[in-house]
Amino acid sequence: MKKLVALLVVLGFFVGVVSMSDAAVTTTTTKKVMTKKMVVKKKVVAKKAVAKKKVVKKVVKKAAPVAPKVAPIAPPPPPVAPVPPPAPVAVKAAPSSALFGWGLNTAWTGTYLMTGKGKINGGLGAKAEVVLDDMFGLGSMVGLQANSVKWKVGVGGLYGVDINGTRIKAIPVNFDGVVMLPASWMGGLSTYVGGGLNYTVYGSGQTSGAYGGEVYVGLLTDLGLGMGKTGWELGYAAIRADGSTPLLSAKGLTLSVSQMITL
Repeated sequence: MKKLVALLVVLGFFVGVVSMSDAAVTTTTTKKVMTKKMVVKKKVVAKKAVAKKKVVKKVVKKAAPVAPKVAPIAPPPPPVAPVPPPAPVAVKAAPSSALFGWGLNTAWTGTYLMTGKGKINGGLGAKAEVVLDDMFGLGSMVGLQANSVKWKVGVGGLYGVDINGTRIKAIPVNFDGVVMLPASWMGGLSTYVGGGLNYTVYGSGQTSGAYGGEVYVGLLTDLGLGMGKTGWELGYAAIRADGSTPLLSAKGLTLSVSQMITL
């Protein structure tokens, strides 16, 4: 009986030791498993955190606006030195066409007056005139250009045979008006008409008198003489001298050449 009890005690002891051993092993194993799970869990959490950070970085990189590239600003150009003004050029005055520099317009005219008497059927005359601008403004009044009217004041001479076959000599003074016609009226030609009065201040019989007159049409041309235009005139004139009775009178058609000269 005692042996049986002792055997049971020993068996119970071994059973207890084994149980305690198993419990220890189980506890240790459980701890190891828990520790391993914790480590694995931490690693997973760490990997998730890293992955999350990467995703956040990618999102931030995608979402962040890209600053536009700004071209570098070129430096301002160096200041340009001002260009000095050109040296003054001496302008030579155009050579004047005036013979003496007076600026006085004149007309010098030679005339053939046909009376039908004498060796040359008339007489020869000449006159010198000063040409004046229109002081009355008649050109504008009649619808022409302002400078289309000219006035002539001059003195001349006539020598020949009058309409009665009597020798006549006369020194008349004259006052004429001339109207320059628009070139469009005569196909681009420079034409004019004129007329006026004359008075013999000295003539046959060594006396003065009497009154006469003239009318004419003319064409201006340039002969290249460098002195001005040349006028070719066709007209009718009457020059009288009171040197004897009856009154001497040279009248008829006239052919004249008039040269414009600026003195």
